[in-house]
Amino acid sequence: MSMPPPYRYKRIFAYGSLQFCGHIEEYLAKHTAELSVMIVQPRVGQHQNFLRRYSGGVLMEERALRSSQNLFVYYALWYIYHLRALWFFSTPAETTIVFAGHPIAFFGMSFLRCFRPLLYVYWIGDYFPSTQWSVRLYEWVKRRYHARMDVAYYLSDAINRVMNDTMLESPHRRTVMWGLKPYDAFTPPPMRPFSLLFVGLIRPGQGIEMLFDFLSSHRDYRLNMIGVCQPNYFAQLQKLLDQLDLHSHVFFPNRFYSEAELLTVAHTCHVGIALYDTAMGNFTHYADPGKVKAYAEMRLPVVMTRVSDIVGFVEKFGSGEVVEHVDEISDALERIRMNYPYYQAGIAHFIEYFEFDRYYQKAFSKLEEA
Repeated sequence: MSMPPPYRYKRIFAYGSLQFCGHIEEYLAKHTAELSVMIVQPRVGQHQNFLRRYSGGVLMEERALRSSQNLFVYYALWYIYHLRALWFFSTPAETTIVFAGHPIAFFGMSFLRCFRPLLYVYWIGDYFPSTQWSVRLYEWVKRRYHARMDVAYYLSDAINRVMNDTMLESPHRRTVMWGLKPYDAFTPPPMRPFSLLFVGLIRPGQGIEMLFDFLSSHRDYRLNMIGVCQPNYFAQLQKLLDQLDLHSHVFFPNRFYSEAELLTVAHTCHVGIALYDTAMGNFTHYADPGKVKAYAEMRLPVVMTRVSDIVGFVEKFGSGEVVEHVDEISDALERIRMNYPYYQAGIAHFIEYFEFDRYYQKAFSKLEEA
């Protein structure tokens, strides 16, 4: 009886992120014999990119790569490092999977295939419904490369339909959302006070003012806002907290929290809040919001507005409440508070479905053929 191979994939050159990205780097490192991961950070601020090399699931090397805030130099350096890293990582004797989410990784792929056996995989994670010429040009480039891909994945059904003019679900064209990796289970705190968690960039249009109004008339609720916002908006929110006398009900440090710090706060909370602009021009309709998956990892039910395909899973598993407008938050929170065990069970089902190791193995079955 033959033994199964120790790794699902032989050789992959992939892109990663220092932000929440569905644990894709962790998954590939665990199941790929030879893996190279290029991490490209946003152009804003002082930054550098990285190249990581794994062998047998062990991080063997991490090198910093130069970058720039200048638009032309930023992309030029990115592409030069991409070509150099891919050339030296790939071999003429073995197929290398190139797993990327940006068109720049596919420039010159026909030429490179003359020297290396490369299988290109495009995981499309965004779509911008804009009339701006630069955005339309970007979407046109994406479509052009998408049509030439060996394999294409889509972060949502909405992107799947846009890119294919229909919904595809085949081994080489299918929707693959973010997987998740839950933290250890914990005993929820007492139901009074009932604590809410809001994580992420804090900006206007997220229903924060509506939440404050709700708290002003429901004094047995608390809100933890973990994230940063612009100074002007922070001053506006502080003024509103003064007017409503809510400083003892709202924890708002306005700074970045480490993973350990965030988890400590999450263990004092009952519900995660994910309110998005529901206007049709909002690109979140085509995304898989990381905030919803992050709350699930922290084992918190979610209250979210009806945006993104993830809504269907929240409703299917009963892992939270979906509201049409932010003024429905009050009723949604009361339903969760009065039936908390039901929503805890829903979160468990949600986690089971999106558990990253099992979910990705099924989704990426085509890659095992390489």
